[in-house]
Amino acid sequence: MKCCFSGLRLGLGFLGAAQLAQAGLAWLYLDDRLVATILTVFAALSLVAAYRLYRRFQQNASLAAAQESRYQAIFRNMTDAILLYQPTADGEEFTIVDMNPAAERITQVSREMAVGGLSRQIFPGLESSGMFGVLRRVAASGQSEATKQCAYRDQRLDLWLERDVVRLPDGAVLSVFQDISAKKKAEGELFESLDNLREAQRIARIGNWVRDLRDDRRQWSKEMFRILELDPKRQAASDSAYIAAVHPDDREMIRASYEESLRLHRHSDIPHRLLFADGRVKYVYSHGETVFADDGAPLVSRGTLQDITERHLAVEALKLHRRIFEHSGEAIMVTDHDNRIIDVNPAFVRQTGYPLSQVVGQSPSILSSGQTPTATYAELWTALHEKGYWQGELWDRHRDDHTYVKWASISVIRDEHGAITHYIASFTDITERKAAEERIEHLVHHDSLTGLFNRHNLETRLAQSLLLAHRSSHRVAVLFIDLDRFKEINDRFGHPVGDQLLIQVAQRLKNCVRESDIIARQGGDEFVVVLNRLQTPDDASVIAAKILNALAQPYDIGEDRLHTSGSVGIATFPDDGEDAGTLMKHADVAMYYAKKQGRNNLQCFTSQLNAAAHERLRVEHELRRAIEHKQFELYYQPQFAADGDFCQPEAVEALIRWRHPERGLTLPDQFISIAEESGLIQLIGDWALNEACRQLADWKREGVAPQRVAVNISANQLRSAHLVERIGDVLRHYRLGRHELELEITETVAMNDLGYASERLNALRDLGALITIDDFGTGYSSLAYLKSLPIQTLKLDRIFVRDIETDANDAAISIATLALAHSLGLRVVAEGVESESQSRFLRAHGCDLLQGYLYGHPEPAATLTARWREASSDGS
Repeated sequence: MKCCFSGLRLGLGFLGAAQLAQAGLAWLYLDDRLVATILTVFAALSLVAAYRLYRRFQQNASLAAAQESRYQAIFRNMTDAILLYQPTADGEEFTIVDMNPAAERITQVSREMAVGGLSRQIFPGLESSGMFGVLRRVAASGQSEATKQCAYRDQRLDLWLERDVVRLPDGAVLSVFQDISAKKKAEGELFESLDNLREAQRIARIGNWVRDLRDDRRQWSKEMFRILELDPKRQAASDSAYIAAVHPDDREMIRASYEESLRLHRHSDIPHRLLFADGRVKYVYSHGETVFADDGAPLVSRGTLQDITERHLAVEALKLHRRIFEHSGEAIMVTDHDNRIIDVNPAFVRQTGYPLSQVVGQSPSILSSGQTPTATYAELWTALHEKGYWQGELWDRHRDDHTYVKWASISVIRDEHGAITHYIASFTDITERKAAEERIEHLVHHDSLTGLFNRHNLETRLAQSLLLAHRSSHRVAVLFIDLDRFKEINDRFGHPVGDQLLIQVAQRLKNCVRESDIIARQGGDEFVVVLNRLQTPDDASVIAAKILNALAQPYDIGEDRLHTSGSVGIATFPDDGEDAGTLMKHADVAMYYAKKQGRNNLQCFTSQLNAAAHERLRVEHELRRAIEHKQFELYYQPQFAADGDFCQPEAVEALIRWRHPERGLTLPDQFISIAEESGLIQLIGDWALNEACRQLADWKREGVAPQRVAVNISANQLRSAHLVERIGDVLRHYRLGRHELELEITETVAMNDLGYASERLNALRDLGALITIDDFGTGYSSLAYLKSLPIQTLKLDRIFVRDIETDANDAAISIATLALAHSLGLRVVAEGVESESQSRFLRAHGCDLLQGYLYGHPEPAATLTARWREASSDGS
């Protein structure tokens, strides 16, 4: 610095002498004295000026030295680091000219080591940090650059710097920088803390909010927006945005709670709900507090909002589970890992009689009655250890000492490590259900009325009996029993009486056989007895005879004494079949034959019976097809008045024929009995009744009709509850008048249930139908029913008419019948009249109507119509 100032002084001296010499040359032509004076004055003035200039120069040098000293002090004592670089001649590097102590401290490089060295050699990290590029740009452009938060790293240093780079007028580059590593670290820690806070808020689902009550500003955390499901870029924090998200039912409660907290200077805790547009509901918990000024004025409210939806639902689930536990109809017991009772529900107390106080800490074995098999407990614990679950029946003892059976379900509860923590048992008293199941089980295998085995159980037990018989070479007999006339008893006296009769029959069957034998009710009035371990087939007949005798004894039911009998069919293993189905079928065939033989007898199965049964089944099948394909026809046989001219019949009897597709025209005696037994007679009889009435209506329209048509009514039809209604509908449909329809029933049918028959026939007579007893004299021939039944006509059977001329007995019966009928006001129709002598005899004794081949065979309606139409034309 001193050298600088000395040079400046010498320069000024040289400058003064030159100026003076130049000025003197200008005045050479002036007056010498004047010139001398002027020169003297000028020299004096110059000396004075030079002196003053010197004095000023000395003052400036002193000031510069002082300023330089101050600059040096500042340079050395600045907290910011300063590095002075001088570009090299080629501009590719920088030489370090100077550095202050702060730079030494920050860079950990001494001034002596750095000054004179190249920048990138002294500071290797300049290139990678980008600072070297800044030095070159500033040196080249002269534009200053500020670098914020620049990272510098080399083998010794790892710093964060802020620096300014400036080019000086002489071309040197000055770099001023600060070490902000601590600040950067603090910022990083702050940012990390904020990130952790935000993450904690996200995980805990807690947002925070601030409301400045002085300027009404609000701030929400990011989690606050997330809980409210609002976009902070589109929606600012505001009371309106928050209230809009709150469930409408909770808004007033929130407002009142917040205002109360302000008024009472206390915090607010508000659980409430948020309602979203899609109907979802969130449960949240708001906690807030307010800072107040000394004068009590509220300044700032702040608080948190937590999404407690999962916790709320969990709490509600726990409450629900507790309510289920408390209100469950099943008893529930909880034990610890040592199987000691720790909790029970009210149903447990009701079911066992033990309150919690008496069982807590006890083993569940205090409930045991000692009746549960040990094997059941072993199975229980094995299942719990292997599967974690068991259910089954246990027998326990109530506190009042009665035993009961319960259905228990036990589960194992384990922790996250698989260790058992608890056992939970639920159970219900199934004593009544168990009894009901046993009753149901009994009903499944037994007849509900008689207590005998039912059909299903019979098949199972019969199969077992046959298996044992096969192994032991014994015989087994199957007895198929059907009660005689049971339906008539049931219809007349009612089902309760019929049920009592069946119960007594079951008891009599039990008394006739051994305990090892099987008795079953097949259905209705059919029973089956299986006789086990027989030696010979005759052994079955002996027991069957005993059964018949027992069943034939009177039955006292209430005030009534009833009579019935049985028809028994017998099939024996192995002679008549080797399996249950075959034996049952063959015994049924034998029973059917026994019934045909006159009831109250027994029949053993034979191959001939089997053939007859197959034929019966074949005919029944064909009858069903005949009904479906309308193969039946009606033929009509005339009845003439005995005192008439025998030109026009008074009546015709409708007689059914079956136009079989293979056998041709088939007479009733080949299929009617099977139709009766199979129940098909109802359909066939309904068709015949309708067809006969239709035909009579057609004849009436043509003017060739007889006075009435007679139709046979079977026993099944008479028992039908709809018979009267059916006949009434037919009469009205075809507009038939009174006494134009005659209904013929056999006396056997009428006598099966006299009271019922009388009631039904009276109803038919009221409709205008004539009632005729067919085949009189071949059945019961009881005179009592003649006055009890509302009949108008008797029909003398052909067996008496056939030999009326040669057999005195037939003649006497015929004469007596005619006299009896007339004395009772009844008319008599004689059927089977085939000769003139028979006709004369009957007319001589007052017979009213004659029917037989002598006067006409049964013929189709068309044939009769043509004949009558021709006779009418001839007569006119």
